[in-house]
Amino acid sequence: MIRISRVCMLLVLPLLLFLICCQSSGNRADLQARIGDLQNQLDSVYVPGFGEIMNGIVQPHHYKLWLAGRHQNWTLAEYERHQLLGGFIRIQKYHKNTSEANAVPMIFPEMEALKKAISQKDSLAFHQHFVLLTLTCNTCHRATKHEFNIIIVPATPEYGNQQF
Repeated sequence: MIRISRVCMLLVLPLLLFLICCQSSGNRADLQARIGDLQNQLDSVYVPGFGEIMNGIVQPHHYKLWLAGRHQNWTLAEYERHQLLGGFIRIQKYHKNTSEANAVPMIFPEMEALKKAISQKDSLAFHQHFVLLTLTCNTCHRATKHEFNIIIVPATPEYGNQQF
């Protein structure tokens, strides 16, 4: 009896393995199709360019941060500092392993110093750290071979459509 059950197992086992393999082969093809579809979706996702981030986020919020701090609108200044920081974080997120993304951390100490000056409502410290932030921007530009793009402390009239 034991011998018959062993023989049956030897005959049934390969058949079961064959059926399992056939079934997983279909699943494998389905999974490969899903992976291909997901890769196509990933390839078509919009990623903002480096210039778009710098011109659309960093530069305007740098300017608005200055105006808010100059007018001692500390709530708006913190908002603008946070928006500016978001631009730098986006560079690190969307442009990993580039010289620009690798250089971003040099800006963080001045961003933190500005956060402290804003929270303390210290106009003098804000001004000093904003100037240092601006100099750090130019240091970063030189380090990433964008030295032709020179950032200054704003000196022109304010945005005409926003109260600071």
